Amino acid sequence: MTYAIFYSVDDNYVDPLTVSLHSLVKNTDPAKQYHVTVLTEHLTPAHKAQIMAEQTANVAVSFESIADRLKAQITDKDNKLRADYFTFTIYFRLFIAELFPTIDRAVYLDADTVVLTDIADLFAEDLHGDLLGAVHDPFMAVNPETTAYTRDAIGVAVDQYCNSGVLLMDLAGMRRVKFAAHFLKLLNQYHFHSLAPDQDYINAITRDRLTHLDESWNVQGDQPQVKTPKVIHYNLFDKPWHYEQVPNGDYFWHYADELPQVAANLRATRKAFDSVHVQGDVKHKADLMHLAATTGAEPITFASVEAQGGAVQI
Repeated sequence: MTYAIFYSVDDNYVDPLTVSLHSLVKNTDPAKQYHVTVLTEHLTPAHKAQIMAEQTANVAVSFESIADRLKAQITDKDNKLRADYFTFTIYFRLFIAELFPTIDRAVYLDADTVVLTDIADLFAEDLHGDLLGAVHDPFMAVNPETTAYTRDAIGVAVDQYCNSGVLLMDLAGMRRVKFAAHFLKLLNQYHFHSLAPDQDYINAITRDRLTHLDESWNVQGDQPQVKTPKVIHYNLFDKPWHYEQVPNGDYFWHYADELPQVAANLRATRKAFDSVHVQGDVKHKADLMHLAATTGAEPITFASVEAQGGAVQI
């Protein structure tokens, strides 16, 4: 079999993606075959070449743009990733089943990850008939505003709310239940305010169809209880290419330094990340907390629609 792995990226994240892909390739089993698909809107030829350089005899890499017919249906441009910019790439993972009808099982990874084990091991995890496998989101659980948000806006208890940066996907099952069509119907009918647009939809739609994976598959922030991390995820603001001291940053630089030009680019990015950028992160986090504190009381939320008999879960 060939293990199908997906990323989604734009030109802003090509260097971190290259490090993630490099780490994934370094930990593959030479006896197995892998195909990495990078979902994108636009990438420069130079950036494509940089990513393609990570191909090996057992790891193929290709690029796919989201189908125009699906992109045309995404009318919600008000929700913003990390509260500071909008990109269609945040929704790409929700269409993988539809766009790749011959693939029945896949792993999706955010670009700000490093892979420390053979990603094929994730495919072996039992989904117990569920549509997705994911790891809970610790950021949401440590803030009272976000804890209330998951309950009041999404309709999911915070200890059940998962991060979408690492997903094991039953694509065949998602096609059977017409996951993408259901998502688009909700998106275009309700335009829910969201902290994490794709992630909130995933949690609301698959609340009872989502298997909770071991937290080693998506280690976010400082989690010393995880003794053997398998995937590190530099979620939200703790980016090693922005700050010198971030949890698990050594893993990132271990793989980045095997790519001298990419590492130089990333260190230059960190050097240029001055006090203005730091204050921007502070403001964006404050904006997230404000959105979390106010969204649950809005008249239209995932939870309120479901409470009124609307079909949110699939």
